[in-house]
Amino acid sequence: MSDDAYNALILSGLKGVGPSTIEKVLALSSYPLKTLVELCEYASDLRKKSLTSEQFDEARRYADFQIDMASKNDTKIISLLDSEFPRALAISGVRVAVLYVKGNVELLNSPSVAVIGTRQPTLHGEEITKRMTHWMVQQGWAIVSGLALGCDSIAHKQAIKSFGKTVAVMAHGLHTVSPSQNKDLASSILSSGGALVSEFAFDVKPIPTNFVIRDKTQSALSQGVMMIQSDLVGGSLHASRAAIKDRRPLIVPYPTDQDIRNSESKISANLLLASDDVIGKCNLLKCDPAALEKLHIVRRREDYDMMLEVLSRSLR
Repeated sequence: MSDDAYNALILSGLKGVGPSTIEKVLALSSYPLKTLVELCEYASDLRKKSLTSEQFDEARRYADFQIDMASKNDTKIISLLDSEFPRALAISGVRVAVLYVKGNVELLNSPSVAVIGTRQPTLHGEEITKRMTHWMVQQGWAIVSGLALGCDSIAHKQAIKSFGKTVAVMAHGLHTVSPSQNKDLASSILSSGGALVSEFAFDVKPIPTNFVIRDKTQSALSQGVMMIQSDLVGGSLHASRAAIKDRRPLIVPYPTDQDIRNSESKISANLLLASDDVIGKCNLLKCDPAALEKLHIVRRREDYDMMLEVLSRSLR
């Protein structure tokens, strides 16, 4: 682990100090000349609270615990100043100071697309997840998802089946796997050359707010997002909004006639995003009309080349 990662860990152990503050502290032009205590004092000054010796000692114990747990769990800890830190994440609007990575760290800087969607996809949702994932893997892209049931699991499994690489972004520390049903899938991701990633420290549990944070990070790690299916209040919209906010492509497949006839609730967001209702789309994605230029609807297999082109632009 680098000195930067160790310092970032200690800073993150200070109460009230978040990723944005840590980024400011580590970005000091004279950083190499600063002692660890001075860095912590500066972080405390930014939050307008003085640093006590007890707080500093507690932060060091926190960092040492994380290092020990990382060693026991075969996990690498990297900071935003490390060369291995994902470039896509660094230039996104999502602030992350420390990443915990189990598996293929180099994969985090490979071309990748996030494949997300409802936990209860329709039969077409399952099929289109497999098709789009397989096609992107054939083009040499890694698949990023969240290891959730439904579309996430299907995307991870298809990536592996198609002999590709996949990254699972977790909403908790890497000492565990949630949901527990996907422990074998997590192992398969690692054994196939993929990675498990989290911005959450060891012993952090999968509480609801963490999933919202995780969803945004999925988008930030990728060149774009494929939102397979979602209703109007689905968790997949967090990643979709993050992609649009970062001006990265949001790819949305159009529903089948059968799903439309069946009034499937899990396609309601797809239908709105494919409509001419600009105000409705902006309200759903929480964006201005100009940002909708990054929204792309896939209606047929022939649109896959367009999909690849708009995603590839994000690499330039």
